[in-house]
Amino acid sequence: MVTIVLVAAGVAAGVPLLLVGLGWLAATHPAGALAAIAGYASVQAWRRRRSRPGPDEEAAFLQTLSAELAGGASLRTGLVAAAGRSERLALQPAARAAAAGLPAATVARLLTEALPANGRIAAASWLLAAESGGPAAAVMQSLALRAARDGELERERRSLTAQARASAWVVAGLPAVLLLGTVVSGRLDAGGDPALTMIVAVGVGLQALGVAVAVAMVRRAER
Repeated sequence: MVTIVLVAAGVAAGVPLLLVGLGWLAATHPAGALAAIAGYASVQAWRRRRSRPGPDEEAAFLQTLSAELAGGASLRTGLVAAAGRSERLALQPAARAAAAGLPAATVARLLTEALPANGRIAAASWLLAAESGGPAAAVMQSLALRAARDGELERERRSLTAQARASAWVVAGLPAVLLLGTVVSGRLDAGGDPALTMIVAVGVGLQALGVAVAVAMVRRAER
């Protein structure tokens, strides 16, 4: 009972549900807490590998490319150097094509594929400069500022929806933690009463539906 009260107090005080859940597991099932920590670390590592680069990475690449061009590097040399400093963007094919002397159109196509947000306009600017011989440092600088503004807007959207996401976690997590605590403590034996089992199943289903709707609304607002 004391553990359940502490868990409820932690959620009400705004403690992240992940920490509340880990604290409850550590107090009741230490082995389960270790397994949960290992699973969480694995999921976060997988998400980092699967996450797509955003406007901030593109802004950094375009800023570096502009600096290389302003320093006197050619379009191909500058692209190779800037790509080498960008870890998350898939710029290696474009850099290899530029270093190998492939046609500018081929390099521009690969550059378009490497930059999800600003690829088309950046590749078109690079191709125009390569074919006309005109300066491109100022253009790349402008594109970098444009990508940086896109990143700021994305962060602003996420901050505006942070409260809704936190509310969804509280609505989803508090009943789940309390239900799990009562089941583990043995004070709720849903298996021995079919009516109680049905009530619990309906409640959990309605809760899951509400959370799914909240998550869908938040994701739509972030677009």
